[in-house]
Amino acid sequence: MMARIRRICQGHGIAGAVGSGLCRWRPVLRMGLRDALRHRMRTFFSVLLIMLPVAALIAGISATTAVAANRERTLSTIPSGAQAVITATAVTRSNQPFPQLPEGAPGVWIDDVGQVPATADEMLRHLPKGITLLPFYQSQKLLATTGTSMQPGEQSKAGAQVIVSRKSIASTTTATMTEAGGTALRQLMPAPSSGRAPQDDTEIVISTALANHLHLAVGDTVAFTAPPFQGYMNTSGRISDVIEDSQRAWRVSGLVDDADNRAWCLDGWMSTMVERDHAGVDGHYLAVGDRPITWDQIRKLNTLQAFVVSRHVLTDGYPDPSDRYPVSVDPRIVLDRAVALGIMALLGIATMLCLITPAFSVSTDQQRRTLGLAAASGAGPRDLKRIVTAQGMVIGLTGGVLGTALGAAVMMLVVPRYRSISISETLASFPWSMLGLILLTAVVIGYVATLLPARRVSRLNPVDALKDNPSESHHSPRRRRVAAIALRVSGPLLIAGALACGAVSLTLPVPHLTHGDSSSVHVLLFVATVALTLVGLIQLVRSLTVAAAVIGRIAPLSLRLALRDASRHHHRFVPAATAVLITVTVASYSLTLVGSAFANDRDNNGAAVIGDRAMIVSVSVPISNDYDRMVVADAVDALAKRYPITAHQPLYAAAMPKADYGTDRQETQQAEPQHLLIARALLPQSAPECSTDQGQDTASVIYPGAPVRCVDASAANHGSMHGISMINADTEMLVMSGDAMRLSGYPNAEQAARMIDGGGVVVNNAAQVVDGKVELAVAPMSDGLPDRSNATDIVSKPAMFIRGFYPLAMSEQTARGLGFTEFRYIGEYVNFAPRSEFLTMDKAIDSIQSDYPLVQPTEYRGLRDSPSALLPTLLLAVFALVATVVSLLLARTQTQRDMATMHAVGASPGFLKRVGFAQASLILMTGIPLGMVTGLALGWFHVAWNRRIGLDGAWLHTDPVWPVQVALVVSIATVALLLTTLVTRPPRNLTRRTID
Repeated sequence: MMARIRRICQGHGIAGAVGSGLCRWRPVLRMGLRDALRHRMRTFFSVLLIMLPVAALIAGISATTAVAANRERTLSTIPSGAQAVITATAVTRSNQPFPQLPEGAPGVWIDDVGQVPATADEMLRHLPKGITLLPFYQSQKLLATTGTSMQPGEQSKAGAQVIVSRKSIASTTTATMTEAGGTALRQLMPAPSSGRAPQDDTEIVISTALANHLHLAVGDTVAFTAPPFQGYMNTSGRISDVIEDSQRAWRVSGLVDDADNRAWCLDGWMSTMVERDHAGVDGHYLAVGDRPITWDQIRKLNTLQAFVVSRHVLTDGYPDPSDRYPVSVDPRIVLDRAVALGIMALLGIATMLCLITPAFSVSTDQQRRTLGLAAASGAGPRDLKRIVTAQGMVIGLTGGVLGTALGAAVMMLVVPRYRSISISETLASFPWSMLGLILLTAVVIGYVATLLPARRVSRLNPVDALKDNPSESHHSPRRRRVAAIALRVSGPLLIAGALACGAVSLTLPVPHLTHGDSSSVHVLLFVATVALTLVGLIQLVRSLTVAAAVIGRIAPLSLRLALRDASRHHHRFVPAATAVLITVTVASYSLTLVGSAFANDRDNNGAAVIGDRAMIVSVSVPISNDYDRMVVADAVDALAKRYPITAHQPLYAAAMPKADYGTDRQETQQAEPQHLLIARALLPQSAPECSTDQGQDTASVIYPGAPVRCVDASAANHGSMHGISMINADTEMLVMSGDAMRLSGYPNAEQAARMIDGGGVVVNNAAQVVDGKVELAVAPMSDGLPDRSNATDIVSKPAMFIRGFYPLAMSEQTARGLGFTEFRYIGEYVNFAPRSEFLTMDKAIDSIQSDYPLVQPTEYRGLRDSPSALLPTLLLAVFALVATVVSLLLARTQTQRDMATMHAVGASPGFLKRVGFAQASLILMTGIPLGMVTGLALGWFHVAWNRRIGLDGAWLHTDPVWPVQVALVVSIATVALLLTTLVTRPPRNLTRRTID
């Protein structure tokens, strides 16, 4: 390479001009290469510090761009031999087509229970000739049992009493069923691992999981019962309403290897009932034939409120973005993502610069005499700068290439498992054009990281460089005093400017992007806030080192030497401490945002149970009060034999009309609500009435005494409930005893229990309680939600407010006094012993999910329910720890010469170890506290921004999750100091001190 450059240098003309430029770089590259090879550890860490963020960036991009509804996974849902799977929804017909994606439905759709979906004949008019539509049917959860005397092919009306008296819980489980004609079933059903496919409507194929649950084998009889319809609809619409209370038996003809409880049979059960009552039931079809179904044909079917998953579209005919339906974007989400992305991007760039800059600062210190000799030999300031910047660009390019390779490996090995997609799909969805930009960014970061060291090198005095210690500054004392004052005040002034920019950004009107408003001012203020904060912190760290060096004159000798070293080599210490500061900032900011999001969720959602010792066990497929009580009691009794359950109490709710959308039962629907009541707690008459697009503010809901305000619906209190499956019951009115309330896990549950036993009520809206009482509006179900205008009775009751509970709770006696006569059994409160072993409730929940399919648990423990939410904080904490250790290792390469001198004049290894420990502690004491404060401030700023734009609630609380914050700081400091005792041990050969 060097020989080729030498030949180019000797050329003439344009080649000679280019050659002269290369000749100027030749000695620069040689010196840089020699220095990099001589200090391999420093070079290794420098490359590593660029390689790891680049790899993380590529892996993060691949994880976020890997489409959730990917083509390959969607293709797997189309049976071999079929051109497409078509779903005719029961969405109300209108002029607007069904806005599907090429992969299928864009999300959840709302079926109209009175709408008849498009028929096969209607859809065939828009499909190629030769296409045949084969219908199939899919159920929700059914009860599968062997505890019946029915014969294969026998069908009857089930009914709650039949189920209770004739079914054994041990021989019953839940399962889903697919029913189709012979041709369609052969395509929909996997090949049996034993036995054969059904030959007639008396035979059925089941999964091995279902066979294991019920101890079934080929030739045995199994019966399936459709439970009473509970109002829940899935992608098949109201099919559960159509087939409810129907029961049929089959002979098991084969088994399919499947981990879920599933069954496949020929049509004749669900299909017959759907043909009689098909309004609101979504139709599913396999499109078979020789001709493909194109995107244009799919768009015609969309006008019938049908959507299609086509093999041709997903393979050869994927539409261009201009041919797809537009995707609506919430401008508030865009603003929120912009804030989060901006903060993380600026902090990430600052972290990389602060981690890499100390490496080149160490490099310039280690090359000081070499650079001085080069300057004395005629090298100009620009040549000296090239020596440093060339290393930065080469290391940046090397780190970028290696990071790209590592990121590609992660993209192919980790991301497919994380997103449950294939490697080819991951590679296809990655924006490969960004690789060049990422490599260029790595080179630019390597170059920018060398600017400050290169600037210092360009001003190098050859005489000072050749001396062991540089001369004092030649500037006048007055100028030095002015510089010292500017250094001290610049940091606080810059941070004050950041606070001012942040405050202004939070007071400006929120831009409405959909109305054409510009957000450029907000973006500029936001960037200025973060940038001024970072620069101000760097200046603050620099001024603190100078001040600490002065104050540290009275400190012990080891600490005094560490402070003096930090002050003299601030170009190395400040970036290292700032790197620790920023990584801790990112971790603390992430944790604050996660905690605040959970606090916002808790303010907007009610929960009937909280804590680590309480949960609710309810049925997964409700049938009737008697049957549900029997199923739950069986599960609780079984759990009590394995876990320390101290008590359990029943939980009820006011009954609601049976969910029933059948056209043949309208008279029953109209008559039933006449004797069922509904009750709601009222706000005081002094509270304002909110319009339809507004709601009550969250502050007045959770804070007693706060005035009620009407706010935009997006920022209003959601009033939703967490957890319990409440079917055919009033989801806002619990009926319970005081003993049940005591098991809820709330801190003030005892006081609430006494209120319930005394005839009072418990509410979760603080504004409804006035002078210890609340007004309850009661009305027949047929009149809708009761208020002051339509209530048949308004009753004043003693009341107690419990923040975060359900909207209304009372005893059965109190409810009957209001006129309620029917109640729905929900489940059992279950309480565990106070000193039970660690994770007892988690183990019990795992047992329920694996061994008791007829019941389901409900618990709420906030962040403990979502440990994965803390994973980013954990990774950032590890990154902060790595940054600290790398900074210490880089600092050690520079202090080895000083250690050799101290050892030569009699310093003991123990003293040298204390000096190294003091240097590491100084970096930690500077970076960690400031980082935590900065992270909390940025977290508060982001929460304030969310509060400002009203994204998913009011965001009233900034919750830093103090226990985890303290654990974060303590763990980083402790582990770093423990590692410091290893990496700062004085080397064994301290007898020789090298010149360079």
